[in-house]
Amino acid sequence: MIKLYYGPGSCSLAPHIVLEELGIAYDSVLVSLKDGEHKKADFLKVNPKARVPALNVDGKVMTECVAILTYLGGGFADRGLWPKDTWRQCEAISIMSWLSNTVHISFAGIFRPERYADDAAVHPQLKATALSNIDRHFADIEKMLTGKTFAMGGQYTVVDPFLLVFYRWGNRIGLPMKERYPVWSKHAQRVVSRPTVKRVFEAEGITLEGVA
Repeated sequence: MIKLYYGPGSCSLAPHIVLEELGIAYDSVLVSLKDGEHKKADFLKVNPKARVPALNVDGKVMTECVAILTYLGGGFADRGLWPKDTWRQCEAISIMSWLSNTVHISFAGIFRPERYADDAAVHPQLKATALSNIDRHFADIEKMLTGKTFAMGGQYTVVDPFLLVFYRWGNRIGLPMKERYPVWSKHAQRVVSRPTVKRVFEAEGITLEGVA
């Protein structure tokens, strides 16, 4: 039994898409972040870190997006979402780790500046610095995707839905994604045009441009 705990439009979107793409049986449990459900007792029993995603597999819980995507990709390798070559697998993990440890953290400076400073007076500066970092990271993603159909080349993998998370977030904070990152924009359209992704977007009530 597989159960995914997710928040609409959060980084849990990536494993949600991957589960749908794998075509395996799973349940999904909505955790309303805006209502603070991730901090309530019921969810804290699932993940004491108070974060989504969390993946329950036969009673065992896995947390952290990179770990979950690695498990789903590698654990169901016959479904084609995971590179076969060991070096390429490490490349996929490297990209996802950077997205999680660097790109995601930069967005936290915009969405959650209180994590870094109690003084609200410095929040605008934190957000400005975070935005500058995001611009630099997004330029790196644009360069990485140039000349490729998908992040790992011609093969659609678990990396691609993870990239889609941050493309959406770029739209959410008002960046001119299509104009500034045309290569990544085409990549995002390839991913979002997949029937599996459309189903997840509908289930989560989101759009590529932001929350529906």
